[in-house]
Amino acid sequence: MIRAPLLAVAVICAAAAVGLSLLIVESPPIALDESVARAIQSVDFGPLTVLFPVFRWAGGPPGGPFVAAGAVGIALLLNRRAWRLAVAIMAGSVWYPILIFTIHRPRPTGDQVLRITERPGGTSFPSGHVLFLALDLAVLLLCAGYRYLPSWGRVVGWCALAMIVLLAGISRIYVGAHWPTDVVAAILIAAAWLALVLSIRVSEKA
Repeated sequence: MIRAPLLAVAVICAAAAVGLSLLIVESPPIALDESVARAIQSVDFGPLTVLFPVFRWAGGPPGGPFVAAGAVGIALLLNRRAWRLAVAIMAGSVWYPILIFTIHRPRPTGDQVLRITERPGGTSFPSGHVLFLALDLAVLLLCAGYRYLPSWGRVVGWCALAMIVLLAGISRIYVGAHWPTDVVAAILIAAAWLALVLSIRVSEKA
């Protein structure tokens, strides 16, 4: 059974991601990106900056594959019947290599942002750290959390997921590894994929 509202969300988010991708291809760099990146880097995040290296490790090499495997493993340990859902969610990560090899967006340089404290290789669009973390957390919440949490606990879970993903995105901009639109695109892709998967899912424990 198709869930029309979720399918509509998937289409809207996917269309926004495609539009943003076309904008990046047609007019790089975007002046607004530079302004927003400088504004974020000028903020004192205090003790929250302690989490930034954690996000870097958990969302990309070397820790990313272990975090993804751990998320799937824990989810299936708590709800073995959800293996199809787990596979469907994690399949959304395929969009990352497709887009980075298609768009080839350069990362920020020292004359465009206030600071660069991390210099990862590869290209910038979209943020793989944000996309992968969103999918990892979604696996835990949808495959295991929905089986054991009450309704209010699921709401709290989604709020926690959103806050972690947002903070991870801010961290990638703060260290100069990504543009704000890289982060926005990753969030849109994750949202579109999750909404698509949920729109065609038969049951929460499938």
